[in-house]
Amino acid sequence: MLVPLSWLKEYVDITFSPAQLGERLTEAGLGVEKIEKIDGDIIFDLEITPNRPDWLSIIGVAREIAAIEGKKIKLPRIKNDLEKNKPKNVLPLTIKTDYKINPRFTGIIIDGVRVKESPGWLKEKLLKMNQRPINNIVDITNFVMLEFGNPIHAFDYNKIEGNIMQVKQARGGEPFKSVDGFNYRLPKDAVVICDSKKIIDLCGIKGGYNSGTFDSTKTIFVRVPVENPVLIRHASQYLALRSEASSIFERGVNAGGTIEALKRCVDLILELAGGEIASKTYDLKDQEFNPWKVKLRPERLNKITGIEIKETEVLNILEKLNLKPKKSAEIITVTVPTYRNDLKIEEDIIEEVARLYGYNKFPKTLPFGEIQTTEIPYFKNYKTDEKVKNILTSCGFSEIYTYSLISERALEGMGINPDKALRIDNPVSLEYEYLRPTLKPNLIKALIQNKPNFDEINLFELGKVYSGKNIDEAKEEYYLSGISNKKNYYEIKGIVEAILDELGIPSGDEAGLTKNIEVVDEGIIFELNYSKLLEKTTNKKIFKPLPKYPPVMEDISLVINTEIKTADIISEIKKQSEIIKNVTLLDQFDDTRTFHIIYQDMQKNLSKEDTVKIREKILKTLKEKFDAEIRK
Repeated sequence: MLVPLSWLKEYVDITFSPAQLGERLTEAGLGVEKIEKIDGDIIFDLEITPNRPDWLSIIGVAREIAAIEGKKIKLPRIKNDLEKNKPKNVLPLTIKTDYKINPRFTGIIIDGVRVKESPGWLKEKLLKMNQRPINNIVDITNFVMLEFGNPIHAFDYNKIEGNIMQVKQARGGEPFKSVDGFNYRLPKDAVVICDSKKIIDLCGIKGGYNSGTFDSTKTIFVRVPVENPVLIRHASQYLALRSEASSIFERGVNAGGTIEALKRCVDLILELAGGEIASKTYDLKDQEFNPWKVKLRPERLNKITGIEIKETEVLNILEKLNLKPKKSAEIITVTVPTYRNDLKIEEDIIEEVARLYGYNKFPKTLPFGEIQTTEIPYFKNYKTDEKVKNILTSCGFSEIYTYSLISERALEGMGINPDKALRIDNPVSLEYEYLRPTLKPNLIKALIQNKPNFDEINLFELGKVYSGKNIDEAKEEYYLSGISNKKNYYEIKGIVEAILDELGIPSGDEAGLTKNIEVVDEGIIFELNYSKLLEKTTNKKIFKPLPKYPPVMEDISLVINTEIKTADIISEIKKQSEIIKNVTLLDQFDDTRTFHIIYQDMQKNLSKEDTVKIREKILKTLKEKFDAEIRK
């Protein structure tokens, strides 16, 4: 935000030099990006944090400087008292609103205005803040928004069909032409104002071309609203349409300041555009937006800050911040003005005292305490994650991170019913509408995106997935998933079993985990419930001495029914002797499977006779159980 020093000086006496002022503002939390001299004025480029919408105004920044310098703020003098306003000619207007989407609707009609070029002083102020002057009515609304921090919009009253203004939410897809001539399709739930025939305003973002103030405008309705921050941000992001007004509404506008902003705007309009008030002051709301109380305990303040700040200094700081402190027993009660939406709890007040006191005054200390010796409830052992990731990377896989939100189309592509997935209420777009119940869609998408650039692609992700139909049934777990366009089923199975072996879990078939390997159009893909794996993981390692005697290896080719599982065959072979150390599937063609068997005795060298006896036992058992025959 650009802030001219000359404009600030209209509201507060400043004794600091620009450089000193920049340092003090930065120390107080209002970041100064740069200070430069333009056309004889000093311009501060300020970085406004999301929690301080009051700083998105000249008076808001002036209040901060007044608190730093210990000066009084000088607010503009209001000439017209709207509460006592009794217009001679009252023009009709019916307003209908929904307080959930439009908590406050403040406005007034002014008749007989003359739309023309703004005076030089007004155009100069707007240009210094990077605003383009348009005409006196629009320039005044922008000026007061920049001055007070309350967005304002002026409608051409005679273009409001039926003299009706109704605040509602868009169905989605409606056409809208903004006041600057651009066409849009509105997202669902965007807040709009309609007259009896058409949409005339995209609330909090842009006015409508069909109700804008131009040279022919004679009567205007000036509106100072309070909008729902979530709905404004959603529509703004969907349309990729940002404005000064939307930036303020997203952060939370001063809900108690609409009347003062309207008074200032009416003063300037009557002065620069003429006309007369032609209605009552409309102020529709279902609650009062008054200052609120927050209690501060000096003892708590000193404990949180780690230093002792004198009570008189605490009271002085709170007074400078216009918080009207009152001391009673061991409690200081402050009254928070409506422009400070960020001050809700005691810790917020403590932070205010600390930053105005000056963080540079805090003594430099080293952290102290004891090292935690027991696991905290939410402890996660990342060493196990690293082991698993190292195995996958050594097998040629690359790790990726993807969004936790996916589209309805992605769910349906995996055969998942969207009604059984968790949907968020305010998705920023249809591409990020559901919490992912599986990692697979994003892995497949990543593989497809990388295909044009790489022949071989091996990707994996370790992340959370979410299950349940609603928030009451919601559950989140870690899953491990990978995809490859080159590795075959047996290679993937071997990688999965290597992971299980490292975690001290029985092999995939025994643990019933390799059923999660499947073939898709793009490659071979696997997914494991990593949270359950961690429950079975053991860090205990059993040392086995290296064998003194060499192994004997042989291959057996069997003709066997293709419906019999390889895992069942291997399991049966292993049962035939303790000296069978390992059995793997070497090859498979039609109804023939070749198994590689390793025999090894820890006590002696094996003779040919030893292995022949075991082989005969294996063949006999497989014949009886699976009707298997040796391939001759």
